[in-house]
Amino acid sequence: MPSFVCIGKDCKFETSAPTEDEMMTKIAEHAKTAHKMDPIPPDMMVKVKAAIKK
Repeated sequence: MPSFVCIGKDCKFETSAPTEDEMMTKIAEHAKTAHKMDPIPPDMMVKVKAAIKK
């Protein structure tokens, strides 16, 4: 199951989901509420995808 630990400074958010699509939905919501990123900028999205453990 894919998992993700937030790459934001001092952020302890972690999530996992059965599919990467479901996890990206959770990550996008976290980015919006905790980091005021809506949508996630393209350069940050590259880093987010690189941080996903499969």
